Amino acid sequence: MAGKAWLLSLITLIALSLGFVGMKGFCKEKSMTKSDDTAVISEKIDEVLSNQQDIIKRLEDIRAQQDIIRVRASR
Repeated sequence: MAGKAWLLSLITLIALSLGFVGMKGFCKEKSMTKSDDTAVISEKIDEVLSNQQDIIKRLEDIRAQQDIIRVRASR
């Protein structure tokens, strides 16, 4: 009888601990303010623009190489 009570209390303790951890994880509020959000968004936009500029430079290099290949092929 004491073994069953011990097991039941252990299972109850585990269930309560998991419930507490789950509620703590799901109920967290964002600590970021609007200025933090805009700073993060601004950084992401700068990164995207930088990537686009790199892609444009690569495309220009590819076009120049294609022109050279066309000139050589036409000879």
